[in-house]
Amino acid sequence: MEMLAQHTSRLFVFTDLDDTLFKSLKNTKSDLSFVATTNNQGEPQGYSSLQQQKLLNIFEAAGGVFIPVTGRRTDSFLNCSLPAIKNTPYAVVSHGAVILDQNHALLEQWHAFINAEFNLALLQSELVKTFDHLHNHFTALDSSVRVRLIVDQGITAYVCVKVSRSDYSENKAKEVDSYLKSILPNDMLLHSNGRNFAILPPYARKEIAVKFIKDKLKIGEHDTVFSIGDSNSDLPFMKESDFLIAPNGSQILDKEQYQ
Repeated sequence: MEMLAQHTSRLFVFTDLDDTLFKSLKNTKSDLSFVATTNNQGEPQGYSSLQQQKLLNIFEAAGGVFIPVTGRRTDSFLNCSLPAIKNTPYAVVSHGAVILDQNHALLEQWHAFINAEFNLALLQSELVKTFDHLHNHFTALDSSVRVRLIVDQGITAYVCVKVSRSDYSENKAKEVDSYLKSILPNDMLLHSNGRNFAILPPYARKEIAVKFIKDKLKIGEHDTVFSIGDSNSDLPFMKESDFLIAPNGSQILDKEQYQ
């Protein structure tokens, strides 16, 4: 502790939201949980459990600076009612395609960075073509699969593909996953988790956004960084931390991953 006192040591927590700090499923509600996020109509959409609240409280008490890292686009992120998450210096949204500043506006330095690092216009055009193809395909063949092009803060961020809750099954998800992989452009990634899929361009990478923020905040060897996440797409950004935390039962801890 004496050695620690010689330096200014900060604590940062880069954290996913859905199924990490709150559960979207209605059956998770209990007497000890509270509404953590709503839909655009203000109706409850996710609940934070006692254990999830405790985790937040521990880091808050230690003076931790939270940085949300989520697949949610800006408007969906702002529906989150957790003060520790909304009142942050930065937020990574839309799977890493967008970084918001403390006023929840696009961080212009981030936009300039990805525009310089990637052929943004070409990649966004390629993403639109992929959306058009998938939209036409599933509209004609399978009405249970919804395809959306997500544009956030003026950036064409990713293609969202979702199987309806009523039609979801593991076999159905495997069929969709297989088709998406068969048409996936070489420079893009496919993220899948249950009935949700996202086709991500190279500039929509959570780990790139986290590295950018770490550089901006000048996070160094005297600082301590935690990360929290539940899905495989979270692991790359989580590896940018000193300690990784994953909820029990999450995709990251799926036994099939280790067989």
